[in-house]
Amino acid sequence: MKQLTIYRILSFILVPIALIIGFLDLFVLVMGLSGNPAMLFIAFVMACLVIYAFASLRFLLHGIGNQRHCKPSLRDWIKVNAYGTLFIAGMFFLNSTGVFFLGDIQLQQMLSDVMEQQPELAGKISMETMVNMFKVVAVIMFIISVTAIIHVQIGFRLLRQYSYLFRSLE
Repeated sequence: MKQLTIYRILSFILVPIALIIGFLDLFVLVMGLSGNPAMLFIAFVMACLVIYAFASLRFLLHGIGNQRHCKPSLRDWIKVNAYGTLFIAGMFFLNSTGVFFLGDIQLQQMLSDVMEQQPELAGKISMETMVNMFKVVAVIMFIISVTAIIHVQIGFRLLRQYSYLFRSLE
């Protein structure tokens, strides 16, 4: 029962995150379709997180919550998109922990290299502001990654536990 409560809480945390990522995914998709094919992979992986969040929410509310039969395809949608979610959550985790382990001097050096490539930003934003923003983004990415990884892990257990909800009614 404790596991289900944690899953429920994490599900409702993931929904607004999925909405924001879904909105950003539209822009990434447009960039990918307008001549940058590498962005299409990023759009696909971001879409996996969005689809996973809403498919697992449907499983939670309709299947577990109301004890209603769910289509077997819902289980497939959850499983397939869970792997994409694990991929993007793993990338978020690695990127954010990499920022945590960088010292301020190394982070400033990295950001100054990036600022040299973006001359239009060079004088507008101070280095201290950039470092602070980068650290805040790293913390947000870390929270999202841990939330998603734990949610997927519990979700797989619940899919096994409530497998009877996906059985064919025939």
